[in-house]
Amino acid sequence: MYLRADSCYLKFPLGIMLVNVIGSFLLGLIFKSETNIAFALMGFSGALTTWSAFAMDLFEQAKRREQFFFLLNLFGNYALALLAAGLGIWIAQ
Repeated sequence: MYLRADSCYLKFPLGIMLVNVIGSFLLGLIFKSETNIAFALMGFSGALTTWSAFAMDLFEQAKRREQFFFLLNLFGNYALALLAAGLGIWIAQ
């Protein structure tokens, strides 16, 4: 999934960001779990996140000198993942 800006076809990896945020939320939920299944789900959530693809997208955005999308991608992923993990922990309590 990519966002398009006007007719310029500037790309933003929204799908990768969403998967990272969802994976972080699930890890937050699982973090407070005391059952053995939590370990299996943590492996699933860890595999679900796509931090390596995130790094490659950042590299490509920097190479194309897309500063706005680079910064949005960089700070958006970290901020939303942190908030999602915190929300998961809060809900699990």
